[in-house]
Amino acid sequence: MSIPHPIEYSRVRGDFVLAGLGAIVDLARWSVDTAFEPVDLVLAPGNLDRAAIVAVAAAIASGAVSIATIDARFDGGLARVRSRAADLATSVLSFEPEQVLPDLVGAGPGTTPSGDDMIVGCLAALAVVGRTDAARRLAEATAPLLAATTITSRHYLEAAASGRFAEHVHDLVAGFETGRSAERILEHATRWGATSGVDLLIGMTATLRADLAARSEEGAA
Repeated sequence: MSIPHPIEYSRVRGDFVLAGLGAIVDLARWSVDTAFEPVDLVLAPGNLDRAAIVAVAAAIASGAVSIATIDARFDGGLARVRSRAADLATSVLSFEPEQVLPDLVGAGPGTTPSGDDMIVGCLAALAVVGRTDAARRLAEATAPLLAATTITSRHYLEAAASGRFAEHVHDLVAGFETGRSAERILEHATRWGATSGVDLLIGMTATLRADLAARSEEGAA
């Protein structure tokens, strides 16, 4: 965490003390003079490995990501939400995200529900392929629906709408940029949350796959 101004530093430190978190956070190591290196959370457009995108999409479609155990606890809800990934990607690239969003925002299990994770993955994909207009349209269409989801997820979606993504999202993108194997990318996605990482990857991959198809059609026209 970076707290560049001494006044803000003192305020945050005081809040921790008042909240009784002094025993959890080692405040003795905090200093106004401590140097923190800011982390840029904005995803910039990059060059992705087409083969990696196709391979991950194929692995997901083949059922390489097992959802049977957790899905049973939610009456099939997870599978139902994930099945809308392609619809989300298609609607976003056609600038009609409102056709799908009401069925996804707040839908599925988790502190950050699965549908929201897929939307974040979609926004990340749009950022890295440079489709800023589609990302803006998706963000605008998502904003009125945020009351339908959790507080945590609202912050997550708002950050993604502004182009900022958590480090693990950057790591997933790096996998597509460097051409990592589908197995490694999928394994990395399983490292956070009960379903969040995989849900995000599903939304991201569906959007990247749809983007490839759209660019092929544009090139043939």
